[in-house]
Parts: sequence; structure tokens; C-alpha cells
Amino acid sequence: MKAALLSLALIAAAASTVAAAEPLPLKMFVFTNEVPSGSVDEQLKARRESLQDLVKTLSSPRYQRTLTLVKSREGADVFVELVSRGETTASVASSSNRAAGGATASEARSSSVTKQFLKFRISAGQLTHDLTTEDQLPWPKMAERAAEDLVKWIVEKVIPAQP
Repeated sequence: MKAALLSLALIAAAASTVAAAEPLPLKMFVFTNEVPSGSVDEQLKARRESLQDLVKTLSSPRYQRTLTLVKSREGADVFVELVSRGETTASVASSSNRAAGGATASEARSSSVTKQFLKFRISAGQLTHDLTTEDQLPWPKMAERAAEDLVKWIVEKVIPAQP
């Protein structure tokens, strides 16, 4: 009987040591700045939409071991502000020359590429970082990509700095 109790005590002690070695999920507060006047413009509507997509993604079981979303700043370990949402268009020009039968023909082409972006400011303790996620994806997929980028930065920079 004593041996069984001793075994249980050792197992419990080992389990608590393993649990202490695993970092607890960080508490994250995500937000976007509202307009002080209370008016809502198209940019604010767009940021709110992407913020909802981001919250939905970060609430999935995939991220539960790393972070927990909280509804207020109080008690949060990490603050993520969605600063901006938009699109950039870049023109790409190309030209080619080819020789055919002793004559040279040239051809010039141009096209444009439009990419969506989400810009964030991450704050955790003394750390502050601006992060931009940019890609050619629909907005809900952009939020998923941004969640990956945010969590990657947090795991690399914030978690190692935790006591």
C-alpha cells in the first residue's frame, strides 16, 4: 500500500513538473481603433470585417495551446491592433526582342498585380513590432494568413521573453 501511494505521489510530482514546463497560453487582446467622433467610414468597416475574420481564426483549436483571446485590455499579455487594411497595385512591364529572318521585332507588355494587405502593431511588455501580411487572397484567407504570421512572431519573440 505504501509503495502504491509513493508511486502515485511520484507520478503526480512528475506531472506537475511537466505541466510547469509547458507555457500557459498567452492572453491576447485584438482590436482596431475606432473613430473618436463615432462615425463609421468604409476603412473602419473594412477593418472591422477583417478583425472579425481574425478573431474567428485565432479562436480555432489550432491556436488554443498558444493563446487565448480576451475581451478587454485588462490582463492581456499581448495587444494586437489592426492598423490598416487595403490593396496595393504594382505595374509589371516586360519587353522582348526577337530576330526573325534578319529583322528584329520587339514587343512590350505590361500588367498590374493587386495584392491585399493587413497591417498590425503588436505590443507585448517592452516589445513592439509592426507586421504586414500581404498576398493575393480573399479577405477571409488574408485573416488566416495574418493569424499565422502573428502567432509565428509571438512564438519567436514573446514566449522566449516570458519568465
